[in-house]
Amino acid sequence: AAKTKAENVLIKYYTNMNWTIVRPGGLKTEPMTGTAILTEDNLAIGSIHREDVADLVVKALNSGNTERKVLSAIDLGISSAANAGEKTVEEFVMA
Repeated sequence: AAKTKAENVLIKYYTNMNWTIVRPGGLKTEPMTGTAILTEDNLAIGSIHREDVADLVVKALNSGNTERKVLSAIDLGISSAANAGEKTVEEFVMA
């Protein structure tokens, strides 16, 4: 609840600043796979390795088209009970 409140404050009141929100899926502590993605699908569910989150955040900070975006970070290659339905997720393409 606190995280959502903070995100809403950022979105509503910081309109003159550039920001990017990255919401990682379930975090795993294993070496990065390099196959994780960012998506604008806020219903995307899955897991992701911590190193992959860090890599995607750095890439997002260096990309011009992630400004004022809320993105989910997941790795579709990691199977979990949460994404057992094999939902198709569209990858966000960074410039």
